[in-house]
Amino acid sequence: MKAEPAIAEDAVRLSVADPEPAVAARLAAGSGRDREAVSAAVRAWRRGGTAALSVLEEEWDVGGEALARARAALGSAWEEGERPPLRARADRWTVVGAPHQLRLGRDGRWWPYRGGGGRWAPAGGAAHDPASALAATGFTPGEEA
Repeated sequence: MKAEPAIAEDAVRLSVADPEPAVAARLAAGSGRDREAVSAAVRAWRRGGTAALSVLEEEWDVGGEALARARAALGSAWEEGERPPLRARADRWTVVGAPHQLRLGRDGRWWPYRGGGGRWAPAGGAAHDPASALAATGFTPGEEA
């Protein structure tokens, strides 16, 4: 059973202080996360607090005006023909064939993510421009397969 959001969030906030291993293990267990999930959550918290943690852990369906704004931002972020191929699912746009992802926060900011080991992890802080956020992942044009 997953811990209540307030408890899970507090566990992450407390884990940011790098507690001793026994305390870190108790915080992880109490938050319902394994060691890797706590590490990703701490990384997110350090990059943007509650908003960044929400982007890490909550997938939402972008629709209506938010989707129109997202599409417009993606369309204008790169020069003609330079936009990487992106596969969209909910609030996540993943570069096809590469371990780079953009996540759209509910506030309209773009968050960079990098994949590895079957998980996605925050790669930087939020940006208003999707191209800037994608660059924070280390993505270089032509990298996609």
